[in-house]
Amino acid sequence: MEGLIKELKKYGQTKVKYDLKKLTTFKIGGQAEYFVEVKETALLSGLLTYLQAQGIDFMVIGGGSNLLLPSDEISKVVVKITTAGLKIKDNIIEAEAGVPLSLVVNLATKNSLSGLEWAAGIPGTVGGAVYGNAGSMGQSMADSIQKVFIWSDNEIQELTKDECRFGYRDSIFKQDKSRVILKVILILKPADKQAISANIAQNLLNRKKLPVLPSAGSFFKNIPLKNWPGSIEELPEQFISRGTIPAGWLIENCGLKGFRIGDAGVSNGHGNFLVNFGKATQEQVLQVVEEVQKKVYDKYGVGLEPEVQIMSPR
Repeated sequence: MEGLIKELKKYGQTKVKYDLKKLTTFKIGGQAEYFVEVKETALLSGLLTYLQAQGIDFMVIGGGSNLLLPSDEISKVVVKITTAGLKIKDNIIEAEAGVPLSLVVNLATKNSLSGLEWAAGIPGTVGGAVYGNAGSMGQSMADSIQKVFIWSDNEIQELTKDECRFGYRDSIFKQDKSRVILKVILILKPADKQAISANIAQNLLNRKKLPVLPSAGSFFKNIPLKNWPGSIEELPEQFISRGTIPAGWLIENCGLKGFRIGDAGVSNGHGNFLVNFGKATQEQVLQVVEEVQKKVYDKYGVGLEPEVQIMSPR
């Protein structure tokens, strides 16, 4: 163990038996057997190469905002990315994976660039947003991405937007976790700064209405209209024009607001927010997930798929 700790310290601040719940917005998580915080991309690549060569299992986390960790000890090296490189040239922004998404939104606004207004108020890092193709109001990260630099198989690779296989809250990175995002290149559009700021202000106002208890944000993916088994005419017009049925609407119509098991449950304010009422465990959250999925399927005949990453301890 001492030899591993000594090696890990070459790449970043290293801790043993580190409590992870304070690093997630859900405030759920057990201890990491080994924890390393890495602040430089070159060191991150070196650490990942070392771990792979030694056959050591690892888990990568960013801002912890779309993540449900196990409450048991995690028998892996947990790598937290806090790389901070951020620069702009003309309408192109280059951001390392650990940069908070909020800083990228602020930089774009300051330089009168449009395309990320939807992200105002969304927590997490750029890497996490690319990983899950974060989005809101019909827009997503994929809309602004030119290329993504990753670590994979002991080398740094450059992927085009198409090669990232972005989908609704999905990407190649979700399907193949051996690919670790290092840096992203974004292309934005010049626009009126006042209009950009007004759009952001409205988005921030809307987000103030969301639940304040610890959560991982919207837990389930919305349902594409094409997958709706019922009569489309019976749906609200805004769902039809948008092309999706909100998961929160389905959950609320099943009378599940406020439903809870232990300290985990459905928010009283928003059906698609599963929240931590105090000392919730991953097991309790998953029990709530199962009950919500069952009730929605029984009533509507559709399956709800989590967009939150649910991690196992091993």
